[in-house]
Amino acid sequence: MDSDPKLLPRDKLLRDTFTPAETLLFALILLVANVAFWLADPRSYWLLGFFLIAAAVSVVVLKTHQHTHPFFVTFLWRKFWLCTAPVWLLLLQFVVGIWQQPLATLQLDRVDFVQFTIPPGYWLPVSTSPESAWVVVLGFGAMPIVAVGLFIVPKSRAFFEQLMPWLCLSAVLVSLIGYLQKGLDVTKPMLTKGTGASDFFAFFPYDGHWAAFAILWTCACLSMALLTTRYEDSPPFFESSGPWYLTGGTLLAGTAFLVEARWPATLLILTYAAMMALLSWHFFQASKDPHRKTIACLSGLVSVGMTAAGLFRIFQTTSHPTADEHLRQAVWAMFRDRPIFGWGMDSFGHLFPFYSSDLLLGENYERAGSDALQLLAEFGILGLIPSILLLAILLGRYFMARRDIQLTHHLLLGLAATLILGFLDSPFMSPAVFFSFVVLTFIALRWADVTRYRADEVDAPRPTLVTPHNLRRVPFHAKPTGEKYK
Repeated sequence: MDSDPKLLPRDKLLRDTFTPAETLLFALILLVANVAFWLADPRSYWLLGFFLIAAAVSVVVLKTHQHTHPFFVTFLWRKFWLCTAPVWLLLLQFVVGIWQQPLATLQLDRVDFVQFTIPPGYWLPVSTSPESAWVVVLGFGAMPIVAVGLFIVPKSRAFFEQLMPWLCLSAVLVSLIGYLQKGLDVTKPMLTKGTGASDFFAFFPYDGHWAAFAILWTCACLSMALLTTRYEDSPPFFESSGPWYLTGGTLLAGTAFLVEARWPATLLILTYAAMMALLSWHFFQASKDPHRKTIACLSGLVSVGMTAAGLFRIFQTTSHPTADEHLRQAVWAMFRDRPIFGWGMDSFGHLFPFYSSDLLLGENYERAGSDALQLLAEFGILGLIPSILLLAILLGRYFMARRDIQLTHHLLLGLAATLILGFLDSPFMSPAVFFSFVVLTFIALRWADVTRYRADEVDAPRPTLVTPHNLRRVPFHAKPTGEKYK
């Protein structure tokens, strides 16, 4: 469906042909996404270091965009700095926190002990383990810097229509590796040492991370399947690429029945059910497809069945309810001691022995079982406000414009499900999940911009219809009588 059918063929060619910056961005996102998807070890220094290199390249992409874009571009660097401001503020918080460390080594009778003291600087950040956390901070901070180009560089939907199939294909191929792995009864995840536990899938050491990843890309695949039905010149659904996207989304969602983690699997099932319900409603109400009744009935039945499976999984008993409860109590106690700036990145694993319940003595945990609580304990209220504020501004900008963009809504559904999972599990510990989240966020919001505006108006300054009186050079009446020039 052409967003501007009045354009001449030459103008459409200019709009949809990749600029040098778009070509570089396309290659960069594909490369980084495949590395993140297929090397999903959460704390791999090689992977996190690769993100740092990609962030440096993304600055080159933006500079290329500034000099080679065929249309007017305003506020390019202002957008970049505003969208990445939370990253720089968190880096500043980490650097300041290096000067205050709550852990120290104490030697008694030639035996080393770890001494824990709450630093006196209540209004200053701290860092529990700067020697190991700096790579994690820089690596995760580099991911939004890489992905922000998707919100700035693409000038038309053609960019995303060519990028999304490759990203969806890569995610589906990872799921096929996971199915093969389960079929062969492999004892550990591929390309990573794993955790020693059996709850892994494909390249993900923890299958809860995989489920969060599958939530995002299930919504992406089904969003693209629905998009193929809305083009004016699109063939019948069974003759288009829609069934391929539908198959990919189904393969991703089907992995929920192989995931041991209860809440991630439940949300994956329910998200797929919601997307299938939207597919059914579309064919039932708006589509003119010759097979619309068949597609609507089948997708509706699948949605009902998956909803029932999701509700069944909700009430399924868990094997470690007591441990999860004590982990949340420990991380909440950490937050209460330093609510302003927290304890620093990756501090939970180091401080857990000092806050853990007596029932968990001798056991080590790196995650608190809830990303929301752990981020509060590690970064504090002031540390998280910039990220929350930026997300609220971007979403508020979209919803206040009253744009009814179907693909954006569908992608936001997957993003919302992942955020909900962040309160119940730890999805954002995985680089693959976090990178997918920021990539799909910027794709969803940029798609809304390029869909509603002409390509030469997306980033152009809006015309000023009323000039302020202090800038006018024409006579005006300042009083009931007499006139004055300004």
